[in-house]
Amino acid sequence: MKRFRLAVLILVLLPITFSWSEEVYCRYEAAGAIHYGRVEGEIIHQLDKAPWDGGQATGHTIPVKAVRLLHPSAPQKIFGISGSYKEAWAGGKKPFNTIRWFLKPPSAAASPDDDVILPASLDELEVETELVIVIGKQIKNAGLEEAREAIFGYTVGNDIVGCVTSYHQVNGEPLDQAETLLGPGLKIGDGFAPFGPFIHRGVDWRNRERTLKVSNSAQNKELTYRHNTSNMLFPPEKIVSDLSRVCVLEPGDIILSGTTKALSARAGDTMEVAVEGLGTLINKVKAAN
Repeated sequence: MKRFRLAVLILVLLPITFSWSEEVYCRYEAAGAIHYGRVEGEIIHQLDKAPWDGGQATGHTIPVKAVRLLHPSAPQKIFGISGSYKEAWAGGKKPFNTIRWFLKPPSAAASPDDDVILPASLDELEVETELVIVIGKQIKNAGLEEAREAIFGYTVGNDIVGCVTSYHQVNGEPLDQAETLLGPGLKIGDGFAPFGPFIHRGVDWRNRERTLKVSNSAQNKELTYRHNTSNMLFPPEKIVSDLSRVCVLEPGDIILSGTTKALSARAGDTMEVAVEGLGTLINKVKAAN
């Protein structure tokens, strides 16, 4: 009886991120062709189409190290979320009943190890590490349960925005000039939404540490920030439901679910973002051509 009680206690204390049914998917390039695949250990099992479209194994396998990993979906829409963590509402401020969002174009998508090129109008970026929600089926005006079922899985993302002060300085504008559109406008840069490398399906999003590091060995620079998804104010199904009540969400669309702090990055810096159990995404910042 004591052994049975001990076994029950161990099961109760297991981390909530543990899952018996976790599946891992990727999108990759090999021999000049782009494929989706299911990842088992260090091996990719090629699929005949995207997993959310019912992709089946073709029988072809290839080592992960032998391919170029791409951002794991090809989104038509990339959303970012503001005010999704409790810290945004400190000091007695009352949260809105619904989420607040912004939109990035498909050209903002970037893959693991891609260089992020600074636009000519900027010399500084602000970067963030975020849990990314990947949509798996088309939905519109969805309730919470339908929205939950529409979430295919989760991955890691870096929500990049150009620094407003940098833009003013580079373009010779007054630093104290009032702004309304520039901040959101500087979120749309090419490659300003790297995500990947894998989509994890059948995992719990809660209680996962988010880590952000910006480093430059030549300058002896290393900045680090850590936070946890347990402080998310709006759960993923609420985020998805609210967005679906504004526009249609399509399979492969992604939602960067928000953060609490950004770090500065300049040309020559390496950006490293990670979500516990979901992998690490690394990109370098390069100066404008």
